[in-house]
Amino acid sequence: MQPPPLRFVVLCDGLDFEQWQARSITEAVDAGVAVPVGVVIRAADAPPDNSRRWARRWQARHLAIWRVFDRFYTRRRSRAIARVDLSDVFADVPQCRDTPVKQGKFGEALSDTTLDFVRALAPDFVLRFSYGIVRGEILTLPTYGVWSFHHGDPTRYRGQPPGFWELAEGSPVAGSILQVLSDELDGGRILWRGMFQTNRSSYVKTRDTLYLGSASWVRTTCAAVLATGRLPTAPAGHGKGKIYRQPNNTAMLRFLWKTLRAFVATQVTYRFFRQDWTCGVIAAPIADVAGLAGAERQAQALRSVRWMQPPRGEFYADPFGQRIGPGGTIRLFFERLDWRKNRGEIATATYADGSFGDARTVLETGTHLSYPFTLELDGVAGFVPEHAAARDVAHYATSPAGEVTTKTTMLPDAPLIDTSFVDWGGKKWAFATKDTATHNTDLFVFHADSLAGPWQAHPLNPVKTDVRSARPAGTPFVVEGRLYRPAQDCSTHYGSAVSINEVLTLSETGFEERVVARVEPRVDGGYRYGLHTISQVGDMTLIDGARKQWGSS
Repeated sequence: MQPPPLRFVVLCDGLDFEQWQARSITEAVDAGVAVPVGVVIRAADAPPDNSRRWARRWQARHLAIWRVFDRFYTRRRSRAIARVDLSDVFADVPQCRDTPVKQGKFGEALSDTTLDFVRALAPDFVLRFSYGIVRGEILTLPTYGVWSFHHGDPTRYRGQPPGFWELAEGSPVAGSILQVLSDELDGGRILWRGMFQTNRSSYVKTRDTLYLGSASWVRTTCAAVLATGRLPTAPAGHGKGKIYRQPNNTAMLRFLWKTLRAFVATQVTYRFFRQDWTCGVIAAPIADVAGLAGAERQAQALRSVRWMQPPRGEFYADPFGQRIGPGGTIRLFFERLDWRKNRGEIATATYADGSFGDARTVLETGTHLSYPFTLELDGVAGFVPEHAAARDVAHYATSPAGEVTTKTTMLPDAPLIDTSFVDWGGKKWAFATKDTATHNTDLFVFHADSLAGPWQAHPLNPVKTDVRSARPAGTPFVVEGRLYRPAQDCSTHYGSAVSINEVLTLSETGFEERVVARVEPRVDGGYRYGLHTISQVGDMTLIDGARKQWGSS
């Protein structure tokens, strides 16, 4: 029996919310995991004394460039902070207007009247979208506390503006958390944590990614509580980062120059260069290539790779394979892309005795195909390609010659990217990503009793938000009884390397993994720009590699 939704009260400035805030609320409500029972609207501060307006501006003149940039550029271009009226959502919900009690310079406590209002509603949690540093009894009044977003990785970047200093200091990623507030500043329990790719040439896009990419966490946290009866806890970070303030004029001039250079570099890269991929075979087990047997054995394995040679104007990527015949021959399936079409197809080729057979296309649909994950369905060999363009996750059975024979839909109407499968704990599991508010960042998990389904979505989806280790990158594998899941690291650019995650918890109500190793392209190799697939074929390993090549796509 489904437990009743969690009851919550919102602290806000009014019923028109920023878009990311509105999504946080409506996603949880529409999913049936939360229901609003009260609204506390903070009274507006008294208007400033106009007679001192110019004096205050003069005193803050060292922040003038930031304030102009924020007001006239960032706020006008941002999607995440566009206003959304939620009066209909709260139409029948009790409301209270509160004049907060100041607690020191930045702290605020709710008035006694407002505390009585909240106490009478007996909420499971309070969702904070207003107030300064919240103090007082409200922190302990709800069953599961006061939940608040912090858009920044608290182990490195605290303070404000969100996402700015990460860009200014050249970080490829920026973080966000959802936490339970406590009396200690930035010392509350972290419920959900995510890491997002920064956009080096756009502060607006970076900040929007932080805001919109974390909007689903209220829903997933509520789902976790309903599934387990307790609050989730995100993996702990180490230490507390520096507290940052608004940038002064000197910092802003440096930032604007750095952003302009990044914009020009990005335009040059994507207009005049492209990623040229190919596939390779390594005569070593996947544990060695993944780095689980030590750096020396990994380096030795990567040096021994045999690369395919695509014809000019094509690339090969995403290799998976099957053992065929008695002599150790491998049949590879991989993405084949002709730059003139700019659309992936699935091709096959054999590998034996150190050489490759001719590549030929075995599946073309008119829409993009890639990532042909090989597996048997009801004892029949085949592959499941990435076909998100058609919202299709299906098994294509193949003959010994690699020809496609039949198609069996596995997850209907599912826009999943790079779906990967594994048997674990008596169940079938599928990992994938989707294009949501972010790309290559959210991991989704599904489970079933058999590959034929029906498949059930994990209640905590997306179970992970991390551009460095979410998107699947090959075959999950087991070493000494432990499950490992390869994932793409897209933090610096798409397909830059592979993170090896050890899956610590995989159940119908829980998920946890940690990065334990990394596979990077060889800096002295011919394909040093990227590596984003590692798959197992018996005691052999398949990888791919990328190089930057002159020529626009």
